[in-house]
Formats: sequence, C-alpha cells, structure tokens
Amino acid sequence: MTHIVHKGLDFFVKPQKVSLNLNMKIGSLKVHPEDLKLLMKKVPVFMMSYYDNKAFMERELEISSADFPNGVVFFSYYEPVPAELNWDVDKKLISQLTKYFHLYDLIHSINSLIDETEGSSLHIGVYEEWLDRIMVKVPSENTEELRNMLSRFSLLYTTKILWKIFRGNFEELKKRTHEIAYKLYEVAGF
Repeated sequence: MTHIVHKGLDFFVKPQKVSLNLNMKIGSLKVHPEDLKLLMKKVPVFMMSYYDNKAFMERELEISSADFPNGVVFFSYYEPVPAELNWDVDKKLISQLTKYFHLYDLIHSINSLIDETEGSSLHIGVYEEWLDRIMVKVPSENTEELRNMLSRFSLLYTTKILWKIFRGNFEELKKRTHEIAYKLYEVAGF
C-alpha cells in the first residue's frame, strides 16, 4: 500500500512508515523531521491510501501529537466507509479471490448485475449468466471451487455490505466502489 499525506496541491509528503489501528481509527506515521514541521503548519491534512489506481481511499487526519526529533505524528482519522467493513468480512475469502480477480472489477461487476435487475427480482438464470461471464480460466478441477467462492462473495457483498452496512443505499455503495475495494484489500492484509 502507498500513502500520501497532503493538503491539496499546497503540500504533500510520502511517509516513510504508516501504522493504522483499523478498529480504533488511530495511527501514526513517520516523516523526515523537516517535513513534520511543514505538516504541522498545514493541519488539517488528508492521507490518500492506494492499493493501485482502482482501489484507493482518502482519510482525514486529526493530529493529536507529534514527536518532532523523530518525525513521528500520532493521529485519529475519519474514513468515508462504515467501520463495520473492518471486521464484518471474510478475510480468507477475500485473499483467495484476489488470486483471480481485482476486487474493484469484481465489485463493479456485482453492482452492474444489481443495476441490470433493478425493479425486478434477481432470478437464478440471470445470476448464472453473470457467474459464467465473470469466470476466469482455471484448471477444471478448480472451477467449482471458484464458482463457490464467487457465490459466497456476492452473498457477502449483497447481504452484509449492501444491506447491513450500507442499509440498502445502493447509490452510496456505488459511489464508494474504489474505497470499498481498497478497504477489503487493507482488511485482508495486503
């Protein structure tokens, strides 16, 4: 993961190290002491976190203290996705699926499936067609296992993430696709 602390185009720095406690929404980062002096003049600041150009998130940092000689900042943060994403997902399933799919592409595909069936119920034929379209080439002995993982993920995504965490607000969920993908990578330990 790559992190950039910034204040718009006015100021930015790439920390040497970032540590986050995902459950408590606190963290620390290490920068050069000279950068820390500049950073403290720019408060409040933001941190862009990237897995890649499809999975990323911006957090607002509230700096609580700093160790100037060592260039360490301690902060709490706000992020635009619900906290439940930190603990209400199957980390093992996410890790297994990332061997075959980029999470952004998979989430976007599920969102498209939901959009396609808007106003009507999703029946098994439409779901099976989606599953066939999204499948990647794997050895035949792994095909059924991958289909099962995709089914488990789509169930997790629709029931836990869409309905439980986002309370059925599909438009907000679609706006947060990049951030949800990033958060799933982060929670799974990438």
